[in-house]
Amino acid sequence: MIRSALSVTKATPLARRGLVVAEHPAGALVGARVLERGGNAVDAAVAAALAMTVVEPFMSSLAGGGTMLVHLARRGETRVVDFNVEAPAACHEASYALAQGRGDDLFPWRRVAEDANVFGPRAVAVPGTVAGLALALRRFGTMSLGDAAAPAVALARDGFVPDWYQALATAQYCRELAAFPETARTYLRDGHYVYRPPALDGGDRFVQPELARSLELIGREGPEAFYRGPIAQAIADLMRGTGGFLAAEDLARYEPRVVEPLVGRYRDLELAFSPGATGGITALQTLTLLAQFPASRVGYRTAGGLHRRAEAVRLAFLDRFAHLGDPAMVKAPWRGLVAEGYARAVARGLAAGRRAERPAGPDPWDHEDGVGGRPRAAAPRGAGRPATDCTTHVCAVDGQRNMVSLTNTAVSLWGSRMVVPGTGILLANGMIWFDPEPGRPNSIAPGKRPLVNMVPVLAFKAGAPHLALGAPGGRKIVSAVPQVLANLVDQRESPQAAIEAPRLHTEGEDLWVDDRVGPAVLRALERLGHRVVAKHQAHGTFYFARPVAIRVTRRGLEAGLEHLNQAAAAGT
Repeated sequence: MIRSALSVTKATPLARRGLVVAEHPAGALVGARVLERGGNAVDAAVAAALAMTVVEPFMSSLAGGGTMLVHLARRGETRVVDFNVEAPAACHEASYALAQGRGDDLFPWRRVAEDANVFGPRAVAVPGTVAGLALALRRFGTMSLGDAAAPAVALARDGFVPDWYQALATAQYCRELAAFPETARTYLRDGHYVYRPPALDGGDRFVQPELARSLELIGREGPEAFYRGPIAQAIADLMRGTGGFLAAEDLARYEPRVVEPLVGRYRDLELAFSPGATGGITALQTLTLLAQFPASRVGYRTAGGLHRRAEAVRLAFLDRFAHLGDPAMVKAPWRGLVAEGYARAVARGLAAGRRAERPAGPDPWDHEDGVGGRPRAAAPRGAGRPATDCTTHVCAVDGQRNMVSLTNTAVSLWGSRMVVPGTGILLANGMIWFDPEPGRPNSIAPGKRPLVNMVPVLAFKAGAPHLALGAPGGRKIVSAVPQVLANLVDQRESPQAAIEAPRLHTEGEDLWVDDRVGPAVLRALERLGHRVVAKHQAHGTFYFARPVAIRVTRRGLEAGLEHLNQAAAAGT
């Protein structure tokens, strides 16, 4: 039998001077215009990220959190701006009543009664986005916060006609949004209906005047307005009135962090990831395991290559859930997990060629320098039900070859589903990132930062700027980024081809595989012991994250874009 197949790609001309890639065309265009006016990559990325909170309100928010990698070429300096959320002071290990079974949103944690950690006031953590973007601009940019926010203000004030992507994301959650009157008023036409895209009677203009005023206030007064001023007061009033954990004191105490990156290699590529309780260490662990095999044996074109990719991802995820939490509060084998010796020991367990149960011998603590007492690892968890993931990503490279990779998120799609009255600001549901059970590395504690999925990465060749890469997609980001990097290095593909290639995802149970690999390969993976779930990608699906990238070449800047949705590039 023969069947038709849809073939989709994206093409971007080389940019000579500067380039911005984002998950929505408006974000890329905002960033590119900043570069045109003489701003650097940090200015462009911050302006684009602020614009994305307007045009993708279901994916990122001013009241969210994120991670930003910055490389300043002339200084030869790479830094990480950590503006992830943290638990309010009122939280503790037993903050939530537990129910039977596992949760069915972003993580395989134990289910919480009434999904209180998923949506509503008790799902709200201390947000970091405004503080982090402002700090990045102040430390590494050249523009004022007001100038960087101006394009986002205009988009919110003047409005835009949403595309099919926003219409679909809203339609899927109409019922949930309608349960919160302020949220319904903000995001639903007449409080009930989806804003129609252009294909339907020319579409509806979506304006957000209250968000525009909030952005103007933040641009004028800085993060003080958000963390101690009128916006902070509005957030605190809402939380107090609805029973949330977050208080005014939590907002006033919040500080973003500028830290050193986690550095590593994949073959000849030098890598800088976000450190600590992010997806960076798990992505690097996956790559370190793949590097134990020849490049020809870890590609996506054969069942054997996909099998080794699946095992590397699966085993790294098992370690992730067993060991990792906020490094300020949790002792974990941070160096051991990405050590060559540990990777070699794990790789020996894959020699049989079939899906292996977790090898009994290798222990990352055996490869950790200067180990004192070892905390007991948490019992391994498998993945929960496939989730609707949320986040956005921006990459920027300028004429001096400064590079930025920036991930910002509202966590789940539409975050906590709560909009702060009078501000137009959607509150993220950051508490879902914590394991609600006591006694685990990622359990809740006051002031603790959770285990997050973000994997922004910068890459270098012989010390020279080479690549900015990242993705939205929840925990699928953690598997997507190393696979794209392996495609670039091992398959010698362009960024566009590396991103478009079929990918897989697993965390210990089902193995999701893009069905473009073909039925013969899917059957071969089953024979190798995997519980294969074939996934057919189409416009609007979100099975394997949505990477975007910029590669620096002698001829210019190359874009790589997720091809089935709204990701776009703009530059000069």
